[in-house]
Amino acid sequence: MVKRTRAKNPDAVTLRDCFGTTALSTVNGLCTVFMSSLFMQYMTDYAGLGAMGATLATSLLLFARIFDAVDDPIQGFVMDRGKRTKIGKYKPFFLLSVLLTGIGCILLYSLPSAFATKPVLIVVWVIFFYLMFDVGTSFYKDNLLFRTMTNDPNERSKLVIGPRVWTMMLGVVTSAFTAVLVTINETVGNYHDSFAILITVIVGAAMVIALIGWFLVKEKHSVQEDEAEPVKFKDFFLLFKENKPMVIFYLKCIFAGFIWSLIFATPAYYIKWGFCTDLTTGVTNMEQYGVLNGISSMMMLIPLLFGAVIGRPILKLFKNNPIKMTCSLLIMQSVGGLILFIAQMTGLLAKTPALFFITMFIMAVGVGTDFVPQSMVEMEIMDYNIYKTGKDRSALTMVAGGFIVKAQAALSAAIIGSVLMAIGYNVDPVTSDYLGKLSQIPTMLNWFIVIMGLVPAILGVISALILRKYPIKEDERRKIRECLDQRNAG
Repeated sequence: MVKRTRAKNPDAVTLRDCFGTTALSTVNGLCTVFMSSLFMQYMTDYAGLGAMGATLATSLLLFARIFDAVDDPIQGFVMDRGKRTKIGKYKPFFLLSVLLTGIGCILLYSLPSAFATKPVLIVVWVIFFYLMFDVGTSFYKDNLLFRTMTNDPNERSKLVIGPRVWTMMLGVVTSAFTAVLVTINETVGNYHDSFAILITVIVGAAMVIALIGWFLVKEKHSVQEDEAEPVKFKDFFLLFKENKPMVIFYLKCIFAGFIWSLIFATPAYYIKWGFCTDLTTGVTNMEQYGVLNGISSMMMLIPLLFGAVIGRPILKLFKNNPIKMTCSLLIMQSVGGLILFIAQMTGLLAKTPALFFITMFIMAVGVGTDFVPQSMVEMEIMDYNIYKTGKDRSALTMVAGGFIVKAQAALSAAIIGSVLMAIGYNVDPVTSDYLGKLSQIPTMLNWFIVIMGLVPAILGVISALILRKYPIKEDERRKIRECLDQRNAG
């Protein structure tokens, strides 16, 4: 009797692949969390800049998006135009990403105290190292790497889970950042210096882990380009004409992406001044703040972690239709934001702080679970372009998405910065106590809930309506896979 052996899937993802992509994501994931949750607060509370910090941070974040509008397409063009080497077509750019992102983040959060009285030096330092960080993150296009590692959509879904879970685990660890900062400061005696020390140690370790991951990953499916059809800069603009799925998806992202960037950037301020500060003196209980801020971070980040894990089986319940799944999760996020807003306006939130954390948890579950179907759509957009045009312009298809994400983070921080500037926000960088007008704090808290509750509720509904126009159906997905298998150059 002949024993039948099951044919090995040449596109199967190995443990080495999963570990490598997960480790490689360390620097980008960690530094992005730091930038979205700590940058504005560092500039206002720990850098010793006060109201100037809010003005500089807000102006820089808006300027950087103008910079991105020019730089991101250029970086995507450079990546797609790169030649296939022994280590891959896109892999060299990921090494550059690790170095630029890590070094830029460390030095950005290590503003020399001697610059405190020299505004010009402050501006130059902050702009230079922020743009270094920004360029580094633009080279990290994870789904681009996953697409070149396997053509199998099911195997790709395995690759996206590891980096997502790992990034969320890092986020949970960093949720204790404030508590650790307070502990370090007991020895250092200055929050400005303590902040720089802690960032340097954490990001330095992350760079080592990411470099290990870089050595482990391997590209297997870079499409062989026709030498007569090199990548041209105009191809970026042709995408908007030829790739309708990309246009619809990123139009949705313009609205939906703000949900997470708004709710994640605001809680630290709300908790500090709403739950941990004596409004008659402006004195903050930093120990209590460290505990509550840690709880808040975990209530948001843990759902993101488990959402990535359960996203795959939930997608099967939606018959592997990522669009229907995403629409349902967007409505879930909208409901959470509406509850948060109503609770604040009725005074219930002040009486029941636990409601704040529970509502944030609900919204985070919706965002976290959506990661898997969203990643599948992003890679499908790359595949679709090859299928329709015969050209691999995968990096360029991610340019719009990367720009949108960074623009949303910047605008979210700019909105918060505008609120802070309007009330004359001022904090002692040594003690972290409030030095501005205490009567303005309740108004500030109301605006924060509008930003993180009402606005996301509206954006979620708009996003779901847009996504209903997404054109790719199941029959076309099968044709796309057949096309990729035929064009694979190994």
